[in-house]
Amino acid sequence: MPVRRSAPTSLDVARLAGVSQSTVSYVLTGSRPISAATRRRVEDAIEKLGYHPNSGARALRSRRSGVIGLMVPEAYGNDAVLMRFVGAIAREAQRFGYDILLVTAQEGARGIHRVVRTGVCEALILMELGRHDERVAAVIEAGLPFVLIGKPVGFPNGSVVDLDFERLGRMVVDRAADEGCERLLLFGEPGHRRHRNDVSRFLLGIEEQAEGTGLEVVLDGGGLPDVPARARDLARGGRRTAVFGLSGVTEVLFATAASGALADPELLTIALTDEDLAAISPLLARIPRIDPRRVEISELAVRELVRLLREDGASPRVTLVEPEWVEQEQEQEQRAEQEQPVEQTPAEHTSTPTS
Repeated sequence: MPVRRSAPTSLDVARLAGVSQSTVSYVLTGSRPISAATRRRVEDAIEKLGYHPNSGARALRSRRSGVIGLMVPEAYGNDAVLMRFVGAIAREAQRFGYDILLVTAQEGARGIHRVVRTGVCEALILMELGRHDERVAAVIEAGLPFVLIGKPVGFPNGSVVDLDFERLGRMVVDRAADEGCERLLLFGEPGHRRHRNDVSRFLLGIEEQAEGTGLEVVLDGGGLPDVPARARDLARGGRRTAVFGLSGVTEVLFATAASGALADPELLTIALTDEDLAAISPLLARIPRIDPRRVEISELAVRELVRLLREDGASPRVTLVEPEWVEQEQEQEQRAEQEQPVEQTPAEHTSTPTS
């Protein structure tokens, strides 16, 4: 009786071509530049072995588990921001009849392979991606439907839902310039975090918009509690300074309020938050803020994944959500509407009968 040979894998291709397994994935997905010679070796090995990627994943996908894998970053800094994403994704997934399985991003491509092997998840959502993220090649090769919350460099195909960080950078520069600022201090160590796709896109928007305006951009690398003091140093001599950051926003806001820097006319603090600042403290009421629309992005990511799962021939697409200015007057109107008592009509009035 003839022995049935197992189908070749990407590891078999890597061994024959004399390259790493990740290089095979990069050739297949186009997610990294590969030399022509290496590409030819990989393609020759694929042809010799008769390798067909994703066949195993297609078999797994035919079994509906009702579970979406969510690969999240390790909680650090502001856990509340991460949980806002996770909570919104879980609620929206449940609305479509799906449960969520959390996988930590620290597992990298290995975590993707492990999840696919178990057959537990029928689709994946990946959060907080690097500019060049090894997980992207792994998830494309796996063959499962997926959505990225983040937009890596040179991403060849697949669905993306994220904030338009380049637009965010332009908005911050425009506001600083309109308010007569000569300097813009960006806290949260953005210069050391360019490897992250969101930070790199944000800084690209900042740098392009600031070019030719005379606005000096300062990438702050110090601790968050001392941001107000460093901003005041920059503003000495009447050089008005704007202050903004992608992370550590709450800590900087409270440090600014505690130091009395909110009353300094030479400082303009701009907050990236979906919190109603006036409801947190009246001291923060006058700070202009930009809504990062985290809940909307989370819900859109789930809906996009459901579309890929349920629509035959659905093509991947990129959705970048535009940040929104939220002004003080708008929030005051919203709070007034929420606090306004609702009058009951006689038909709506109910009473509990007594015996």
